[in-house]
Formats: sequence, structure tokens, C-alpha cells
Amino acid sequence: MQWALPAASLLAALWTGVHAIIGGRECAAPLARDRQLPDAVRETTLLCWHLVTGCLGLMAVFLFAGARGSAEMALAGTSMAAVIAATGLLMPPLRRVKYGLLPQGWLFVPVAALGAWGLWGG
Repeated sequence: MQWALPAASLLAALWTGVHAIIGGRECAAPLARDRQLPDAVRETTLLCWHLVTGCLGLMAVFLFAGARGSAEMALAGTSMAAVIAATGLLMPPLRRVKYGLLPQGWLFVPVAALGAWGLWGG
């Protein structure tokens, strides 16, 4: 059995869980409590955090469907991983911060690579 797409799906699901649990504790919860930010900034940022959670979960589902034989879903999940990886790798230099502060883009490089391997390499 081809293992790259199931591995990509599992890794994407793991990162979804890390985002939801650790990101929720370290980023979303403090943000929700911060009353110094304007309401529109705080609530829009929290909405974006929840949207990302949903997108990450959807990526894992798409890759799982790809592992079950849907090339279109595998392509969708792989594309999502590639865009997230590219955005995550470009943002730190553009914002002039170190990857130690924003390492998240690196997490999706192997997801995108496994998805691409599953689609075209194996």
C-alpha cells in the first residue's frame, strides 16, 4: 500500500491537534482575555484562529480522502499544505522576526512533500 498520503494525513491531523490544544492555550486564550485590544481587532483575530483550525482539519480530511483513492482531494490537501508552508516560511523574514518565534510554516513542509510524493511519486 502507498504510505505517503496516509502519512501526510496523519501529520496534518497531528498539526491540527497541536494548533487547537497548544495554540489555543498559548495564543487564543490569552488573546480572548486581552481587553486592551480594540474589540474588532481581538474578535477578528480570534475568528481567524478558529478559521485556521477548521482549515487545518479540512486539510487532514482531504489528505485522508486522497489516501482512500481520491486524487482530487489529495491535490486539494497537498495544495493547502503547500500554501500554508509557503506563507509560514515567507512571513518571518517579511515581518523581520526569527523562525524561532514563528516556526509553524516548517511543520507543513513535510505534509506538502508527502502529499506531493503520494500524488506524483508513488
